[in-house]
Amino acid sequence: MCGIAGILSKAPIAPAVLHAMNATLRHRGPDDEGYVFFTQTGPVCLGGPDTPDAAYRADIPFRPVANIESCTLAPAHLAFAHRRLSILDLSPLGHQPMSYLDRYWIAYNGEIYNYRELRLELQALGYRFTSDSDTEVLLACWAAWGRAALPKLRGMFAFALYDNTEQTLTCVRDAFGIKPFYYHADDESFRFASEITALVALLPNRPALNLQRAYDYLVAGGYDDQEATFFTEVRHLLPGHLLTVALSVSGAPAIERWWWPSIAERSDLSFMQATEQLREQFLANIRLHLRSDVPLGAALSGGVDSSAVVCAMRHVEPEMPIHTFSYVARNSALDEEHWADIVNQQVQAIAHKVVVSPEELADDLDDMIRAQGEPFGSTSIYAQYRVFKLAREHGVTVTLDGQGADELLAGYNGYPGHRM
Repeated sequence: MCGIAGILSKAPIAPAVLHAMNATLRHRGPDDEGYVFFTQTGPVCLGGPDTPDAAYRADIPFRPVANIESCTLAPAHLAFAHRRLSILDLSPLGHQPMSYLDRYWIAYNGEIYNYRELRLELQALGYRFTSDSDTEVLLACWAAWGRAALPKLRGMFAFALYDNTEQTLTCVRDAFGIKPFYYHADDESFRFASEITALVALLPNRPALNLQRAYDYLVAGGYDDQEATFFTEVRHLLPGHLLTVALSVSGAPAIERWWWPSIAERSDLSFMQATEQLREQFLANIRLHLRSDVPLGAALSGGVDSSAVVCAMRHVEPEMPIHTFSYVARNSALDEEHWADIVNQQVQAIAHKVVVSPEELADDLDDMIRAQGEPFGSTSIYAQYRVFKLAREHGVTVTLDGQGADELLAGYNGYPGHRM
């Protein structure tokens, strides 16, 4: 997970303002930070202390980020910021914000799992690459196909892309909304960020509670299911949607839906054929998700979904060390440690477990709420919070999880409350 932020404003943007936004996102990307300010004379880049000038073309001015508080630039009305969690191409060539063909600039959070296949397709069309990052592939996809590239992407993403020729800013969120994207728009500016905290700290007025969303949450348990957030001046970019803003910042952003789910039934397959096809798609998905230049593992609850993921990892990579991370609720009717142990033994995984006390939950609650940004449905979030913290403590940056598989395989009895 990376952090992105940006401002499009009629008034000049002070570098310190964008730096303040980005500082709130440090926990999302501890490996690097970068900025680009688009001035009348061209882009000016600022990078972290470990980012060499070579990460940029020689014709783009580069300055160390250490000077950002006192940095003076020609007036800039558009600027991007990025906090990087390095996963693919750990070299400075993967630094963001990134440019391509002297026309496109991007601040991007996520991972395009089929980037290698897309890169081969693009190379056949004559596109060239200097890095091994999925970010550069994403930029080339946009250069080649524009919005038509989006259905080709297999992954999770939220990004802002500036087209210097068209003078437009396009913001996109993946089909299922896995990666967050929040924005604030008024007559004078458009601001976006990966987290609400980065926005509310810099709004011109103190943000007000959205009373309707608070009511929906407290009475019906509804949250994170529509464009409105718990703050009146902050909105979600909905899953499978994109928005476009002209550099003139005139009028509301133009929002479009780029993805719709297909619910077409297949009658040409037998049950066994459908079973085999689902199995092959599942294994192919695992293969793609194992692409990483940093250590990866798996969150293992002991349920069918995460157990299937871990067993598929072993099937795809017979020799790969597998680290699993599990939350254990001992002496509870919900304890699934026994089932996790069976899976760990089957795949010869290196198991890591966390057992917590009520006192630890109380101690962690404030930090977890800050990280979450908004109210959430249950304390199951805390189990994930501790599992991912455990993974990080053991040097694992990426984990494969089973989120969403219950719905795929009809594991729950639907959502009667939401239907009502």
